[in-house]
Amino acid sequence: MPFPIRRFATLLILILTALVAGCASRTAPRVTWLGDGVFKSPTAQEAEAYCRNFGAPMRFLDPKGPGVPAGEVTYRCD
Repeated sequence: MPFPIRRFATLLILILTALVAGCASRTAPRVTWLGDGVFKSPTAQEAEAYCRNFGAPMRFLDPKGPGVPAGEVTYRCD
């Protein structure tokens, strides 16, 4: 009977390895905390990804015109 247990253990190890690799391979948004709830990110997409982690709406601070600002952005996750 040890063969089925060995097969199950091998399968379990493979599944756990795949889970760890999947979690480790995700890229985290690059965020700098400026204080008082204000953050800075290199792109608007990374800012949106960071606020989406908490389910919070975001607000760009000092946008340079209408729409989504290009380049480095400052924002709040309200």
